[in-house]
Amino acid sequence: MAAQRKKPARSTKKAIPPGGGLLRRAGVAAVAACVLFGGGIAVGAWIAGGTSLPELSASRDLPGSPQIATQPAPLTAGRPPVPTPKPAQARAEAPKAAAVPAGIPLPKMTGAVEALKPAETAAKPASAPAQVAALPPKPSVDDGSLPAWRRYAVPADLSSGAPIIAIVLDDLGIDTRRSNRAIALPAPVTLAFLPYAEGLEEQTAAARAAGHELLVHIPMQPHGEDADPGPNALDMRLGAIEVLSRLDWDLARFSGYVGINNHMGSLFTESEAGMRLVAEGLRDRGLMFLDSLTSPKSVAAATVASYGVPTTARDVFLDNTDSPEEVAMRLEQTEKIARKAGTAIAIGHPRDNTLDVLEAWIPKAKAAGFTLVPLTAVLNVRRGMATQQASRP
Repeated sequence: MAAQRKKPARSTKKAIPPGGGLLRRAGVAAVAACVLFGGGIAVGAWIAGGTSLPELSASRDLPGSPQIATQPAPLTAGRPPVPTPKPAQARAEAPKAAAVPAGIPLPKMTGAVEALKPAETAAKPASAPAQVAALPPKPSVDDGSLPAWRRYAVPADLSSGAPIIAIVLDDLGIDTRRSNRAIALPAPVTLAFLPYAEGLEEQTAAARAAGHELLVHIPMQPHGEDADPGPNALDMRLGAIEVLSRLDWDLARFSGYVGINNHMGSLFTESEAGMRLVAEGLRDRGLMFLDSLTSPKSVAAATVASYGVPTTARDVFLDNTDSPEEVAMRLEQTEKIARKAGTAIAIGHPRDNTLDVLEAWIPKAKAAGFTLVPLTAVLNVRRGMATQQASRP
């Protein structure tokens, strides 16, 4: 008997139609893609906003929460977003620049004129006796209240009414031997020292101690290229600034003088522009001016006087010719002018012939009734005469 063949058992699984496995795999892939896509969006939003998804939803869902736009924050893990304030809020919360601490008053801005008022700038004393302000200042010759031409003037006795003569000796300071002879003259003469000499403080102090008035003998530009006035001369070819600078230097060489006169300067004293510069310097310092009259065309005296500077001019040169006879003759001429006009000014130099004649003449002049005086005494008398003449109808 043939062996019976067993029938295979029937499976309970449904048969998968052809192609069904492929569709199923496609569906699973699609679902996975959706999940990944949605998760990517959520993660991207979290990274971009710096806030977790629950926080974003909570900020939208809380009632009454302010709707403030957020700015992208730096990619720092765990740092909450920083809200951007509204313009009004930013102005209110901004720190004040250059804040002044309480209790320190801001400086009061006042004009330059207001700032210079003594009532506003000078501190009042804590306690001052009322009567002090009413006391007049004590008079003093050297307190600076007088101009220099009066402060350093040598007093002269004019009570006799005699004719007065002022002897001026120029070019002092270079030759100290002859300068010392001039200082030793037995009369109050006026000594003009060159500013470029050495040892001026010592020489001029000795001259003042001997009772003489002092001038600064300012070198000025002469006519002629071969004439040399010495260093630091006033020269208009150098310009106004240099002229003023040189004048400042000349006037700073020593102290105690009443004014200046010109050394040479026959060309410079013809320049009104140049003499205006000199006049301003003299006016500002309270000095006088003696025109040596080295040029007949000099405008020096008239120009300087127009600035209110006390000014006068010489009458006689004693020693244009260096001889005893010339000096003696010129002194006689000086006496005649003094008898006629009441005053006379003679200019000489520290030369042996001049000094010899002066040493012999001084006692004779006193005996003849002349009063030998410093230059400022003649200036005062001449200014008084000019005032009297101007006041006449």
